[in-house]
Amino acid sequence: MIRAASILGLCSLLAACHSTPGISPQAVQDPTRLASIKSIYIEDLGKEKDADLIEGSSLVREQITTELARSGRFSVVQSPQEADAVLAGLAGFEKWYHGMEGFYGLEGDLDTHYLGVGHFRLVESKTNQTIWTHEYERGFLKPTQSITSRVAEQVVGKLLRDTARADGSR
Repeated sequence: MIRAASILGLCSLLAACHSTPGISPQAVQDPTRLASIKSIYIEDLGKEKDADLIEGSSLVREQITTELARSGRFSVVQSPQEADAVLAGLAGFEKWYHGMEGFYGLEGDLDTHYLGVGHFRLVESKTNQTIWTHEYERGFLKPTQSITSRVAEQVVGKLLRDTARADGSR
């Protein structure tokens, strides 16, 4: 009984200490500049520090591209030179394991967990200044939703809501 409680406590401690790689961006939002953005280039979202721990970056990038183009608010362009702003950052998911096998080398209960990761910044092309940031917030997935689509949906939804507010304040 004590051994099981110790193992449970250790698992809880390890889960609480787990964090996503990268540095969380400071919240930045410049409504005037955000309202002026019409075209966006989306960088490779798997190039930043600690990207080797992240999978699915290209899937998130494709999904963001599709959702932004579908929104009608922004045009997604093929090069940074064509864009009013560049969406950069790190996105995808981490895969990690935990269970009895990890602690004692025993057969059996080893669970795989997937955690969404997303640190985004929108950088104005002319000034190279960050005008908007977002950090992915973990939460519940819809039953048919993948982690990569949740990360993409969240960043696009936040960007569109913030842009709509900025557009309304002009």
